[in-house]
Amino acid sequence: MNSPSPAATLLIPCFNAARFLPRLLDGVRAMTTPFAAVLAYDDGSTDDTVAVARSLEIEIITPNRNRGVSVARNRLAAAAKTEWIHFHDADDRIAPDFLERLGPLADADADVVSCDADWIGEHDGALQVAWRYDGEALARDPAAHLLVRPMGLNNTLLRRAAWEQSGGCDERLAMWEDADVHFRLALAGARWRHLSAVLTWSLRNPASFSHDHRKSSRCRLAALGGYAAMDEARRLLPLVAYQAEELAAAALGAGDRAVARECVSLCHRLGFPVPSSRNPVFRAARRLLPSLFLLRLQRRLRAACAG
Repeated sequence: MNSPSPAATLLIPCFNAARFLPRLLDGVRAMTTPFAAVLAYDDGSTDDTVAVARSLEIEIITPNRNRGVSVARNRLAAAAKTEWIHFHDADDRIAPDFLERLGPLADADADVVSCDADWIGEHDGALQVAWRYDGEALARDPAAHLLVRPMGLNNTLLRRAAWEQSGGCDERLAMWEDADVHFRLALAGARWRHLSAVLTWSLRNPASFSHDHRKSSRCRLAALGGYAAMDEARRLLPLVAYQAEELAAAALGAGDRAVARECVSLCHRLGFPVPSSRNPVFRAARRLLPSLFLLRLQRRLRAACAG
């Protein structure tokens, strides 16, 4: 028999979320195992977020000026009273059995309990990204796995003490803060349990804040640069450099040469060549041609082969 689910608080950071909160609360009220409490934080909304939250009988922290989602998450975690917390974005969906299935794994031997997630189109429901994780890798070396497979806070139940020990979200990050905090939780020794099931859905539309790819790239680069300076992440520097190279290639594809150059510079500071290809032609060309030129060429060749 499964262990009972521990008490957990649902934390909802809100910015202009008035039109999304009723849909999320419909899902929350349909849950087979309910949250012990629901708490929202208004990050200086200019719509009716506060009024809608109160009409739905959601406790909401106000008034606040707009300072970004990292600040919102930290204030929510500080206000929670239960041992376990779960963040969920107002415009996303949660499975009715989210707590029923994850809760029993949140025992004395776990600090983070996670699930898989799908990113789908808000209007057509089409699958855009399937985020899948290796439970054994997360149990063995979560930091290494999370560098390669970033994880959102919609995916996890967190022990509040572990969150506090990690320092919570980096308030300098306007985006990528959830992947960053999971990585730092792992570095701090958080014990991971993973259930290979999709229990959360991120609804994507071109107008959403998270579609600002340039801002996201800059935040991710800032996080990678921070890891490069951490003594506890030293063993992971090859993975940090590889992620910086991948980010450089993506930035080139998006036309953001500035971020691409900074990513390449980070790789070089860490002592890793770009591109890191084992192809002998590229290895020889690295001595003669600029890294950005070779990365662009590599992208084109891969695209041609894929086509």
